[in-house]
Amino acid sequence: MALVSVIIPVYNVEAYLRRCVDSVLAQTHAQLEVILVDDGSPDNCGSICDAYAAADDRVRVIHKANGGLSSARNAGIEKAGGDYLAFIDSDDTVAPGMIAALLAALEREGADIAVCGFVKVGEDFRPLGKPNAFGPALLTGEEAMEKLYTNDYIYFTTVCNKLFRRSLFDKVRFPEGKLFEDGYVAFRCYLACGWICCLPDPLYYYLTRPDSITTSTVGVKNLDGVDADEDSMMLLENSAYPLLAQKARLKYFAAVTNNLRRFDLGEEAVRERFSTLHRAFRKHYRRLMREGAFSRKEKLLMTLFYLSPAVCKKVMEARKL
Repeated sequence: MALVSVIIPVYNVEAYLRRCVDSVLAQTHAQLEVILVDDGSPDNCGSICDAYAAADDRVRVIHKANGGLSSARNAGIEKAGGDYLAFIDSDDTVAPGMIAALLAALEREGADIAVCGFVKVGEDFRPLGKPNAFGPALLTGEEAMEKLYTNDYIYFTTVCNKLFRRSLFDKVRFPEGKLFEDGYVAFRCYLACGWICCLPDPLYYYLTRPDSITTSTVGVKNLDGVDADEDSMMLLENSAYPLLAQKARLKYFAAVTNNLRRFDLGEEAVRERFSTLHRAFRKHYRRLMREGAFSRKEKLLMTLFYLSPAVCKKVMEARKL
């Protein structure tokens, strides 16, 4: 029976950690290695992790200085001994049969990744809206990447509703210090894999709480999303998928202009961040103008941004572009 390593980054989730770990240990697939990565949590999470390790020999604990979600996941990958990897956030829970269902689908189809649906829940475990689901389907890596540019992008981007063949992470790691880290990994894994098996069943329960990273206002850090779009564009520029590269160019420039409209360049932190984005954009400008399927208006904005984000923003506001 295949060993599955479940990596759970832990930081400041004392109120939720036990129900998360309990749901993992209750999996019907018993061959588990549960790696709890205490990312320098300031509460009692470290002690809770140690208690689980003492009570169940399937649990291993890593204590480390705080480095963020990607750093914690990467630490877990380094220590993982399983044939397959799963990533679960420490305030979420999973259905008892999630790992078994994903593993059975993956092995049945000879796939490298298996994906299930997920549903957002409140602290009372009641569903908040309809499940996010897709399938059933068997997709190629190219087809999965195409889905990253559709309304199904969350299902295909997040790592928490997936089971990965361990070999996909021989050279892939999460980008440390960045938000939108799942996108970096999704593109690289889809580029490297043969088949992705998609299940519609909502077996992952995503807790929505006001103080979590993804539901809080993080201000200028949201501009990490532009970096993620630039990264995927650069990956696809050097791939065998020209149509996907075209979609990536369009999405990258849309992220630049949408965020320029949204943010106030009068704030020093925003100006500094846009200065970094501006330098990166200038490297891509000629290729975007030459190969991107942009309208005349978009090319005008592209040239203005190339010259100066501040000038571009003034023109956008004056002409309501």
